[in-house]
Amino acid sequence: MRVGIPPFCRICGREMPEPDLCSDCSWRKERFFHRAVSFGPYEGRLRDAILKLKEERKLGLLPLLVNCLTEAYASHLFDIQIDSLVAVPMAADKERVRGFNQAERLAQGLSARVGLPVVEALLWHGASRSQVSRGRSMRLASMENSVALAPAAGELAGRTVCLIDDVYTTGATVNACAKKLHSAGVRAVYVLTVAR
Repeated sequence: MRVGIPPFCRICGREMPEPDLCSDCSWRKERFFHRAVSFGPYEGRLRDAILKLKEERKLGLLPLLVNCLTEAYASHLFDIQIDSLVAVPMAADKERVRGFNQAERLAQGLSARVGLPVVEALLWHGASRSQVSRGRSMRLASMENSVALAPAAGELAGRTVCLIDDVYTTGATVNACAKKLHSAGVRAVYVLTVAR
């Protein structure tokens, strides 16, 4: 597994030929998170580990992926006063099939390493919608009503939170989550993923 190699997009952390905004971040009219960081690119052994965790339920890979998150957190977010971690939610039907929400497990693992609480602040509405095969416009449209606030979201008013997920693709999912968190009074949202 390799870590990302700078320069990066100033917002989402995508590897770039020179420091600038990537096409996704340039195109997005509204951005509700400050910055997204990842351990490394979604390729090779890192991609394999994430897919084996999700598709083959190889939970023994969680410590390795939590190590990756911890390294990215220490490298890019340690000096930011983050108050809580929030896992990106998963549709209930998808979680029933898989047996777990990988973002939730990653957030819990990171919590144990960095001493920040995990707040279950977000819910997924409706059936699962895989984002991997969708284009940019379809992703954005599908997210608008898919994420909702959980009762615990009220605890986050005035706080800075870090959203946790396994993979950052276009940012549509985390942007929708961040928008909902801001509607609950969250002061600032950062995003941390294993891969980009």
